[in-house]
Amino acid sequence: MRKAALFLVLLILTLPTFYQLLRPGFFFMQDDLQAFRILEMSKCLQDLQIPCRWVPDAGYGYGYPQFLYYPPFIYYLGAFFHLLGVQIIDSVKLLFILGYVLSTLLMFIFLKTFLKAALPAFLGAMLYTYVPYKALEVYVRGALSELWSLVFYPLIFLAIYQLITKKSLKYVVLLSLSIGGLLITHNLMTMIFIPVALIWCVSLLTVERQWRVLLKIIFSGLLGLGLAAFYTLPVVFERQYAHLETLLGGYFDFRQHFVNLERLFISNRWGYGSSGLGQDNDLTLSTGQIHWILGLLALTLSLILFKKYKRLATMTIILSLTELLVLFLIHQRSTFIWSTLPVLVWLQFPWRFLTVSIFLLSFLGSIAVFYISKFNEKYAKIFVVITLLGIFILHGQFFQPKNWLPITDQDKFSGSLWQKQLTISIFDYLPIYAKLPPNHEAPKLPEVLAGQVEFLSYQKGTDYQYGEINVQEGALLRLPLFDFPGMEVSIDGQKVAHVNNDCRGEEYCFGLIAVPVTTGKHFIKAQLKNTPIRTIGDTITLGSFLILIFLIFKIYDFGKH
Repeated sequence: MRKAALFLVLLILTLPTFYQLLRPGFFFMQDDLQAFRILEMSKCLQDLQIPCRWVPDAGYGYGYPQFLYYPPFIYYLGAFFHLLGVQIIDSVKLLFILGYVLSTLLMFIFLKTFLKAALPAFLGAMLYTYVPYKALEVYVRGALSELWSLVFYPLIFLAIYQLITKKSLKYVVLLSLSIGGLLITHNLMTMIFIPVALIWCVSLLTVERQWRVLLKIIFSGLLGLGLAAFYTLPVVFERQYAHLETLLGGYFDFRQHFVNLERLFISNRWGYGSSGLGQDNDLTLSTGQIHWILGLLALTLSLILFKKYKRLATMTIILSLTELLVLFLIHQRSTFIWSTLPVLVWLQFPWRFLTVSIFLLSFLGSIAVFYISKFNEKYAKIFVVITLLGIFILHGQFFQPKNWLPITDQDKFSGSLWQKQLTISIFDYLPIYAKLPPNHEAPKLPEVLAGQVEFLSYQKGTDYQYGEINVQEGALLRLPLFDFPGMEVSIDGQKVAHVNNDCRGEEYCFGLIAVPVTTGKHFIKAQLKNTPIRTIGDTITLGSFLILIFLIFKIYDFGKH
């Protein structure tokens, strides 16, 4: 009952972060493709394209390898809500709400488990909730996947801690699911968080002297990688097949997005603008003033009380040093590190490290309260109340959209709003055979480049197109579909060769599939098939999933403890 009451209080206190999302309608955000991605994923599931890699409407209707490159997990969840009858724009809002609620509750569970004290865990969870960056994620950027990465951070730390201290097989399952989940939720956040998780892991193994658990941890990590292999292998080995260079240049060049010390530690300005050189004065990129002060307090108390709380103090010092490194990577002085490690350029925005920073500072803030509570419980409660008031006053006002539109799914996916969905970010993940994105919407039927063709029927699926045609004389057809590795064309069930460089009549080459067809009545079909690396990824994921099921059955002994 006490635990349920604490969860209820946490939920009530989290309500101000999302209550405005409970009304009908929707709001504009910088990444205004969240609803569109859920729509496309829903079409994939209805079409039984599992895993979903190619979506039919993106790229101005010519189709795109959206979920081959973009992490898909949240959109599977959103599509599931929609298929249950939830409106798509409401599914987006529901996912934002769940991101807030789950990150708060899981942070509390982790801190309560680690510190074995409810009061410090309670404040740590609130610190993790009321911080400017989490308002920015939803109400300015609309960064749904990045928000959800904050759900997995405390879950991974919890799984590592429980596995090291309790060695139970169920924490092998939890850790593998957490790592796999983070990978298919946001691969870039995985890249910056896993080193922090490794520091946490090695430090715990050393402090607890439990190096015998290392093999279980390695196995959990490999199993997590295996669960996500259907996505991670293609995104790594097939990145050369799309124009990903557009994600690194211009506005997305990391050199434009470092944050100075005043904005990190002092400023509490709020706005709905963009970051970048000369235009970053209207975006709050703060660690949270109270957050970093509590982090500093935790470090100070750890140094003072080191002899009395040696293990906790050691972990606090290590976490504090990790936080300093994270903050350094957000500042321009770290440019030499970014230039030395080319993989970092994919992050685009150095301030993305704020996701890790707010997690660590919230953790450190809870440790500070733990020390105070050991000195005097009454003082600790007063301290918590004052801190809560402080973060509510400083940051609570940020959790609201700039504007609100009284629209429905029908409005979002029709007219000018639909045209915007088809063309926004159109260069991202553009198949490599296209020189530039298309400048007009894809036609309903293939183009007849030569000969005479009567279309008896023609349909478009999510990753395929097919139809019956009557060719009166030898013809050349250009399908309204980008070519991409794995695309196969068949005529009357027989695979035929196709080209993607017949660009007659186009202002520039779109890289569309073109295929010759002989005289007569034919059934033509084009479909995206698996490449070897996609098949390997799918197979590894399936095998990892079967191992996971086996472990779960072993843990519960077919339903019995």
